[in-house]
Amino acid sequence: MKRFFVNEMESLTSLGFATVILLTMIAAAMALWRLDSWNEEVFGLVSHVTAEAEYTHTMRDVIRKREISIQRMIATDDRFARDEEYVKFSGYAAEYAQARENLENLITSPEIREHYQRVQEAINYTKPFHEQLTEALIHGNMPATDIRALTVEGSKAQQKVVVLLDRLVGMQRERRQQMEEDYHQTRRQILVLTVLVYLASIVIAVMVVRKSTSRYKYVSRLSITDELTGAYNRRYFDMVLEEEWKRSMREYTPVSLVMVDLDLFKSYNDKFGHQMGDVCLYSVTKIISGQLKRAADFIARYGGEEFALVLPNTNAENARLLAERIRRAVEEARIQSANDSVSPWVTISVGVATTTAEFNQPCEVLIKAADQAMYKSKQAGRNRVTDVNLAEVS
Repeated sequence: MKRFFVNEMESLTSLGFATVILLTMIAAAMALWRLDSWNEEVFGLVSHVTAEAEYTHTMRDVIRKREISIQRMIATDDRFARDEEYVKFSGYAAEYAQARENLENLITSPEIREHYQRVQEAINYTKPFHEQLTEALIHGNMPATDIRALTVEGSKAQQKVVVLLDRLVGMQRERRQQMEEDYHQTRRQILVLTVLVYLASIVIAVMVVRKSTSRYKYVSRLSITDELTGAYNRRYFDMVLEEEWKRSMREYTPVSLVMVDLDLFKSYNDKFGHQMGDVCLYSVTKIISGQLKRAADFIARYGGEEFALVLPNTNAENARLLAERIRRAVEEARIQSANDSVSPWVTISVGVATTTAEFNQPCEVLIKAADQAMYKSKQAGRNRVTDVNLAEVS
């Protein structure tokens, strides 16, 4: 009887432990499933808001492109060039309409939708100015004074649209920040509840949290590009230059750095306004990027109206040829300048420095050399390229 009783107790104890373990696993799995489901939901919301911001940026970029097209049509007397630019101007409408349709399907916030309606009203107000202006430029059926008046009024209306779009981007950013705060607050609550209910499941819970947090950070990390120009930002430039510097030191290959600065850009802002200055910076960025043919070549906005190009495994001669090609491309783009002392078109001053990194040598020596070369270009009259080979200097 005693033996039977002991065996029965052992069976009941084993069954009890098995039941407790099973219940613990079920409860832990349910808690972790809820945590992971919520993380997936937040992941989707962040992706949703990110997509909204991307389409808003696209709309803003298209508006800037259209403004540039108008300026180019005004600036040229070549009828064929004007017709070609008008085709580009008209083509931007489809790109804008697609971005607008996608954005309308995504907007769920009443505040953002209300502000978006204000953007559309401003665009509808601007549209007649552009239609009349392009009609006059293509067919030449309007006096120059009326064209100038339309240009001024259209630019004012366009500026209001861009300001409203900038505010829309700001609202989307604020919404995303609020989602981040809600995410972290709810995540802490779920973790505390999981620990209090079943301590045994904490290891699995932490693993899921870490995985979901890693995915979230991947989505919400800071952008490595400059918002205005689309080029990489200064932070990413520092990282890339440091990596290419180490590669040059390790493989004993040349690395070149090109510093580019827009000539008399302050005068451009003073004459045309900062809004058109932003359009100019965006245009120059696209022109420079179009001259970079290798995947390894890299452009970043270094600061203000200054850009930096990192050219791995590029000798001094090829770096100078590329710099000269970029300088010529910017001038030939025929973006109207604000000061004719250098050129009637926007120009750039370029400095090029080339070297092969040596052991314990900081990459700042390359930056300093390229910067000094750029300032020599400015001192020599601007709209030119100055280069220096540090290996020859040393």
